[in-house]
Amino acid sequence: MARYLTPPGSEEVPTLDPDAVSAFFNSRANRLEEVGPLKAVIYQDKGGDLAVRRDLAEVDCIMPLLKLDGRQRFLDIGCGTGRWTKRAAPLVLTYHGIDFNERFLSHARASHAKDTHCRFTCIGADGISESALRESGFDRMLCAGVSIYLNDCQLLKMFEGMSEVAASTCRIVFREPVGIGQRLTLTGHYSDELEHEYHAIYRTESELLAAMQGMLVNSGFALIDSGDVFVDKELNNRSETGQRWFLLERCT
Repeated sequence: MARYLTPPGSEEVPTLDPDAVSAFFNSRANRLEEVGPLKAVIYQDKGGDLAVRRDLAEVDCIMPLLKLDGRQRFLDIGCGTGRWTKRAAPLVLTYHGIDFNERFLSHARASHAKDTHCRFTCIGADGISESALRESGFDRMLCAGVSIYLNDCQLLKMFEGMSEVAASTCRIVFREPVGIGQRLTLTGHYSDELEHEYHAIYRTESELLAAMQGMLVNSGFALIDSGDVFVDKELNNRSETGQRWFLLERCT
């Protein structure tokens, strides 16, 4: 078990083992029936109704930022079990969810089998292409809680892939956990809550924005606004990390 705090500006940072990250999500998928589709992706297995309260608070915060009116082509990056599908799909022209865990996707597909405008693709966020998902020109994207499971090189590839499939006019909303003051990396950290080893990188907000600058801002996107996801501080039960949202837009 390793837990690393890295000060800003450090040249060498710990990295994640992608296979270990994949194993963690397979363990979550194996508990899908036990904990349900919401806790499977929000966690808080032993936190009572905390997962539900976090979910509702996040939706209240993020949905207005997306500005959906039925005309959008929507890409949900890291869609998991379809937590956002049920919220976004009724309000868009087309919905496309991607995730690297097939069992999560199977649940999402089954839940939305009658929604003919919904598609799901099993692919890693850092390899979005799949021939630009054969449906480039997304004018709305949501990326919620994905960055912490990617190494720096993977994160840049994800941003590059997002710019490739984005329409000339596009709005992107990120909801990401960030490290407060320092970058926090967990490798093989055993979680009593999840009863499994956990692997994640909590970058500081400045680190995350710098990575966005390198790939998204340089391809025409601008950071419009950012803020805390949870107004109620009781919903964030971690002292070293917090949940932030970031809104980027490209207009031509």
